[in-house]
Amino acid sequence: MSIPAHLSQSEDEVDIRISAASFWFDRIWQLDVIVPGTVSSDLRIDWGFILPDSSRFTDAKWIRWCKAAKTFLWTLRTTPSHGRRGLRDASLVRMYHKLRVLICWMITEGYDCFADLDNMAGERFLAFVAARPGRNGRPFLAETTVVRYAHLLDLLYIRRHVIPDAPGENPLGHKRVQHLRRWHRNQGSSPYTPDTVAIPLVSAAIRLIGRPADDVLALRDRIDEAGGRDTHDQRVTEVRIYNELSDFRFSVLEGEQRPWRAEAVAGVGGLQFLLTRLYDACFVVIAYLIGARVSEILSLKTGCILMHMSADHSEEFAYLHGRIYKTANGAEGEPHRWVAPEPVVRAVAVLERLSAPLRHVSGRDDLWLTSNGPGDDEPSIHIHRAAGFNARLNGSFAAFINLPHYNGRPWHLTTHQGRKTFARFVGRRDRTGLHALAAHFGHVTRVMTDASYVGSDFELAELIDEQIFEETRDALEELLTASRLAGKAGRTIAAGSRFRGRTRDGDVKEYVDFILQETDMRLGVCDWGYCVYRRENAACHGDERGPNPVLRTQSLCAGCVNFTAVEKHRPVWAERRRRSAELLLHPALDPESRMLAVTRVEECNRILSQLDEGQDVQESDRR
Repeated sequence: MSIPAHLSQSEDEVDIRISAASFWFDRIWQLDVIVPGTVSSDLRIDWGFILPDSSRFTDAKWIRWCKAAKTFLWTLRTTPSHGRRGLRDASLVRMYHKLRVLICWMITEGYDCFADLDNMAGERFLAFVAARPGRNGRPFLAETTVVRYAHLLDLLYIRRHVIPDAPGENPLGHKRVQHLRRWHRNQGSSPYTPDTVAIPLVSAAIRLIGRPADDVLALRDRIDEAGGRDTHDQRVTEVRIYNELSDFRFSVLEGEQRPWRAEAVAGVGGLQFLLTRLYDACFVVIAYLIGARVSEILSLKTGCILMHMSADHSEEFAYLHGRIYKTANGAEGEPHRWVAPEPVVRAVAVLERLSAPLRHVSGRDDLWLTSNGPGDDEPSIHIHRAAGFNARLNGSFAAFINLPHYNGRPWHLTTHQGRKTFARFVGRRDRTGLHALAAHFGHVTRVMTDASYVGSDFELAELIDEQIFEETRDALEELLTASRLAGKAGRTIAAGSRFRGRTRDGDVKEYVDFILQETDMRLGVCDWGYCVYRRENAACHGDERGPNPVLRTQSLCAGCVNFTAVEKHRPVWAERRRRSAELLLHPALDPESRMLAVTRVEECNRILSQLDEGQDVQESDRR
């Protein structure tokens, strides 16, 4: 039998306010909806959940345990461990769901408080969790999910000083704890989207918000007009809408032979499907090209694109103005601006047109408004749910753009991957594999290095720095072990490296660690090679930070003593030679241009021949 909240409260206990709607002794904690992209059902904690014995956790016999569970959860927000932030609402709810699974398992096993947990119980619980079926038909939970349950067990012990009846020993055991620490260091963060998925994903999204978006929005306006004409005959209205849908012809995009969509739109539902795909495409473009979190994207409002002058006042840069929530001191977030390449400016323009009807009805200025059908317990007009994007990106949107698989299987997209992938692409200085996207990320990098740029998203800056560090490490290992090196610095490295021709074993990695930690060596990375940077020898007149990105060219690098290239750079030089050779065949080429083309061919021949010499050496070593 459940006891009302006021009867379970001791006289010396204070009913703490949890949110605007809830107090400590309430069965349901309804957290405040503040961060865009969440609705009330996302932020609801029900302590009266049904247990395996058909009782509820708020029943009299579980009161002491329920108090311990509440204390554990709430203090993760109010008194976090040293050096950590208190949990935000969404994280608090996720932790509650895992805690509920643990409590139900413990009751099934005959336990009646957290103090009963020991190492043996912890191992059995993790085995139980690992055997649970995963999402989307997977037979088992993902490793990441299992690790998060292990983290819960670890926290119960770490926070034993604030929890009544806490475990007397760590349920994970020493080896499990060490493994958990290593996992958080090496794999604990969300993954980035692999290039073979990210490039077609973003490219398709950019394509969709171009002329196709104009088509879909024009069709919507025509349908709205047909449905809004003054008529009392519903049948006449339906015929008008049907005719508009049937007669509409989609555009043929530049460089293509057929309309981007051949088939007619199947009813108003088919039009809504296309409008939703535009929302998905706008989300992908913004997430992957500026690196904002989902809450920051969904908080955007009309007029959020503003222009700012560069430091030398020679040009204007577009910025997207919004708010950061995760690392802000207050619940309302803090203002922030992101560099906005042209596709992001276009995405915002499309969003303003998409949201215009709902903004007109509601009087709001939010860009991500959507409406519910009858019977929904949320407001009829509200901001898109963040959780909905994960389902749509992996479902309807992936199918709509025919997103390629990764290693033979569908890649699971999440809203956070755009941020990690952005940091990876911006931090990557060799962008040859990014194709058309390279120009957008090059623009972002250029603006971020302008003296006028002020960034306050320090976590994103750290992600970019991590990518640069990993790229530098990988390049150093490649240079030390490569059998084929071109360029003046390449000759020097080849003559002195004791690792030449070896695989990247532990000795190589240890030596690279020494170089990175104990020397001030800088390694410049670009599309056509590496710069073993020494300022006094730099032909590009770089500064203490590294090579000069403005003056650095292929011709300048080819003659610089800092420059080297490896086998993976061969296609760049071969293509440059091909283009220059074709230019020499032009009958109207002026003498100055002819001399320049000849010089370029000679530069390319020299680099390519040096790589070929490395190949000859490698083959002779084998013989």
